Amino acid sequence: MNGEIVPWEQSRIHVSSDAVLRGASVFEGIRAYRAAGSDDLLIFRAGDHMKRLFGTSMRVLRLEISYTAERLVEAMAQLLRANDVHEDSHLRVVAYFDEVTAGNDLDGTTGAYILAYPRPRGARFESGVRCMVSRWRRPSENAMSPRVKASANYLNSRVATVDAQLKGFDFPILLNESGKVAEGPGQNLFIVRDGALVTPPRTAAILEGITRDTVLRLGAQLELPVEEREVDPTELYVAEEAFFVGTAAEVMPIVEVDHYALGGGRPGPVTRRMQAAYDDVVRGRVQAPKGWHVSVYARAPVA
Repeated sequence: MNGEIVPWEQSRIHVSSDAVLRGASVFEGIRAYRAAGSDDLLIFRAGDHMKRLFGTSMRVLRLEISYTAERLVEAMAQLLRANDVHEDSHLRVVAYFDEVTAGNDLDGTTGAYILAYPRPRGARFESGVRCMVSRWRRPSENAMSPRVKASANYLNSRVATVDAQLKGFDFPILLNESGKVAEGPGQNLFIVRDGALVTPPRTAAILEGITRDTVLRLGAQLELPVEEREVDPTELYVAEEAFFVGTAAEVMPIVEVDHYALGGGRPGPVTRRMQAAYDDVVRGRVQAPKGWHVSVYARAPVA
């Protein structure tokens, strides 16, 4: 927290901060994985997450902090070591507005903190999830762009998720203002149609996801046709398969939408291939692009 390892019970922000009063913060969720064949822990695509944090979220909100992207990546590894984490884990890097001078939002203090804790893969990775098309819409570009990973944006996700769960589903699928499919409450969305991977474009009121980019690249490597285009809601009902992707979700099968079973109600073969390919790359079983892995316990980053 602001440059120091702080005990959990002492990690506090004042109630008068803009982060508390207005939700004035942005963040990145990042995964670290137990490396295949070793005791190392690999932080996945940390540099790309920092690029989005600094280059999109903080830039749009005109938020500046006292730490470089490189320092935050170093701090992630430091925090995992301090907690002696050796299993799959989740990190959250948050940049926030602290106390602001009354009447002047441009004059105030800022800060940053990182959370790190073990996070094993959930059962839904195997079983899949049941979804509904939500009546709640994704925020529009001229309200608060969904490409900004702002904490306040996730109130929209919370409302839609609670609504879906009260109706007996696991997750909502949200549409954009144009009535086209956008994404889940915290995940990008892919469907499979005629054997091709289809996902809404970056201009469809979605977060420009790091996992989404990873899956697009893996799809090309697996020689699967890939389409980035608008998706009609009814395409969800007639898709051969569907899955969410995200740092927390990884590659999560969707087996039902609005009581329409997909793939016989079971994760399909394309989804399973993508899950396996994703697991291989995050754990270092296959060669990844330079900079995709940052080693926590080895002396140097894994190329």
